[in-house]
Amino acid sequence: MLVKSPPSLTCTRTRAPIELTQQLASSGEGEIWRTNQSGILAKVYYAPRPERIQKLEVMIAHPPKDPNAHINHISFAWPTDLLQDSATGTHVGFLMPEVAQAVDLLEVYNPLRRRTALPSFNWLYLHATAMNITSLVWAIHNAGYVLGDLKPQNVLVTDGALPSIIDTDSFQVRHPQTGQLFRCPVGSEGFTPAELMDRDLTTVEQTEIHDRFRLGVICYLLLFGDHPFKGKWTGSGDSPDPNELLRKGWWPYAANSPIQPSLLTVPLTVVHPVLQDCFRRCFNDGYLNPSLRPTAAEWMKAFKVAIADLKRCRQVHTHVFSVSAGPCYWCARSKKLGMDVFAGVPTVPKNPILRELHRLSPQAERAKTYLQSQFTKEFETSQASSLQMLDEWQATIEQQWNALVQPRLLQAHRLIRSKRS
Repeated sequence: MLVKSPPSLTCTRTRAPIELTQQLASSGEGEIWRTNQSGILAKVYYAPRPERIQKLEVMIAHPPKDPNAHINHISFAWPTDLLQDSATGTHVGFLMPEVAQAVDLLEVYNPLRRRTALPSFNWLYLHATAMNITSLVWAIHNAGYVLGDLKPQNVLVTDGALPSIIDTDSFQVRHPQTGQLFRCPVGSEGFTPAELMDRDLTTVEQTEIHDRFRLGVICYLLLFGDHPFKGKWTGSGDSPDPNELLRKGWWPYAANSPIQPSLLTVPLTVVHPVLQDCFRRCFNDGYLNPSLRPTAAEWMKAFKVAIADLKRCRQVHTHVFSVSAGPCYWCARSKKLGMDVFAGVPTVPKNPILRELHRLSPQAERAKTYLQSQFTKEFETSQASSLQMLDEWQATIEQQWNALVQPRLLQAHRLIRSKRS
């Protein structure tokens, strides 16, 4: 179905003419276009109802606070202005910022797709992406909105692990003064909590408690690469489809569940215990009592703890693992299955001094002490210069959760050796 574009479009607020220049997407309700204004997209509806326009007016007047505004990242493709037919004055859509240089969340959590779309993404980046998504969901809830249809297709991610939420006009919106409710009439299989399944969402008032389930599924996809309600069927007959498993609350870590971890299932125990607890609360406790699901703020706090516990593997530089879970799980998994979702090459140096630096790499201060003990006083000047560089590097190391410390320590060693010779 094609939009019958009016002779001209006008921004309601500024009265500026808007030209549609390139169609980007279409759906059952309308189309997304680039416009003659740089970085601005237009959504043009096929047949907008008055309630839809009223909902947009509330959203435009009351946007959520963007937690990433200070770094000029667009976290929400939020309506900024209404669009109208210049000839009739009829509202036909809205304008919103374009989220550029980002990929669909499916390209991030799916190992095969990620290898092509974002080859530098390791488990640290997946943790960071999940944490950043929780911060966006918290901001939405804090502003009084309910996402309603949170799913991978509605989340875009940059190569810096910064997410953006799109399709925001589907949110559930309540007018802050009148209390008028504009519902989210759509949902997606695999992301709709059991208590809402088979219900007519056009008549349901959703709450942030329902979003908590959807957020848990998104976080699970990112860390484990697959949907939580999948696994090895141990019951009689054929396995029910994943949506039916969700309806019954059957996932590999539910009590007496006929679904168990399969050979390819990444076990829950590889993540930090605080995250394990969040997943169990979301899918076990929350199945019986939805209010027990972790809030977005609780997820965010848990991810901060988990990220601080991550460590780079000494054997494969692309492996990052949770220290609290023991040795590198990804090394053991790749050896057992013959495939590596974070493929890399061994990086342990043969030179004993470099090997020792490698061992000390997560601890910049300890590495500094080691360097001091390795070189004689006659090289004190050059050593001090290199150690000063280490001090500067440590600030960056702390910001990136030690992800890049090892190659920089090796560089410091080479600098000192070159001055020594």
